Amino acid sequence: MPQSEKMEALVHLAGEVAHELNNIFTAVTGNLSLLSESVDPEGVPAGMIDEITRTAQRGIALSQKLQAFAGRQPLKRKSVDINQVLTQSVLDLRRRLPSSIDVTLVPLSQACISYVDEEKLYSTFQELAANAIAAMHGAGMLCFQAEDVPLSADNAHGLRPGTYVRIRVADTGRGMAPEIAARALEPLFSTKKSHIDAGWGLSNCAGFLRQSGGCMVLHSATGAGTAVELYLPTIKP
Repeated sequence: MPQSEKMEALVHLAGEVAHELNNIFTAVTGNLSLLSESVDPEGVPAGMIDEITRTAQRGIALSQKLQAFAGRQPLKRKSVDINQVLTQSVLDLRRRLPSSIDVTLVPLSQACISYVDEEKLYSTFQELAANAIAAMHGAGMLCFQAEDVPLSADNAHGLRPGTYVRIRVADTGRGMAPEIAARALEPLFSTKKSHIDAGWGLSNCAGFLRQSGGCMVLHSATGAGTAVELYLPTIKP
């Protein structure tokens, strides 16, 4: 089965599992709330209900991450100027990064409007920057470049034909081996095994792009850095 078909099947499965998990854990937390109001505190081991509630809430958080990957998270979509979001993202990065990391921006020559969740788009830029910074080990170049791209009906990304903005986020980090790059957008896949939230950043960003009518494409090679391309449909200002 081609990689694209595997990913499509995984996205569908994740969405169905997320829906069921959310229903289950929401019911559990609701019943625990009612239980805590009716039981005799002297008859329940200290902290038992609270601990079960915290565990159920972690289950809800997991279902929300799966929903994001599957493109089923709630979005606050509106008309957004991509140039403005990019510019703010780069300004914020420059304020907090050391001078050893050079952050550059190549914006569009004019306003570029997309119907998208502005907060989640900004968070996506920051997530990609965080990954790039980690790969550069404190020194290197990070470039954000935006351009208008017309896509025909037979485009390689399976997107609807039309005009898109392509935002390329490229770094001079260590890059990824082919087997790592092939799985980088999968949920729960990470080389950071010790981190509790590892494996969700890129997958959730990809889910957000899919839900917004676009996609994410990753290019990387060992020793040659990584470039992530974000495609979003644009509308006339």
